[in-house]
Amino acid sequence: MTRILLVDDSDDVRRSVRAVLAGAVPDPAIGEAADAAGALALLAQQRWDVVVLDLSLPDRSGLETLRDIRRLQPALPVVVMSFHGEVEYAAAARAAGAASYIAKGSPAGVIADAITSALSGTAPARS
Repeated sequence: MTRILLVDDSDDVRRSVRAVLAGAVPDPAIGEAADAAGALALLAQQRWDVVVLDLSLPDRSGLETLRDIRRLQPALPVVVMSFHGEVEYAAAARAAGAASYIAKGSPAGVIADAITSALSGTAPARS
């Protein structure tokens, strides 16, 4: 079983990523949090294999949350997914410890590739 934590304040985004993962990851166990506090609480309570993290959370910045995740679990891969343009935020996300950065609205294959690559410890393919 692969344990994936989705952190996004949008129910619709979490639902669509969940659907992508159901087809891309064998036997996924998917947890959800709508804010940074919920995500950090779940990270303290359970083991996760990867986190999919939005940059715009209602209670704090996703980059701050990413830094907290790095302090708590340095080896845990985090895929940042955001509406913010890659040019603006990808480098900052990677510098803060993200395994990869993908834009919301990317094709399902791009999302699946980023997450499965993070799980395997490899860089996602570029399209």
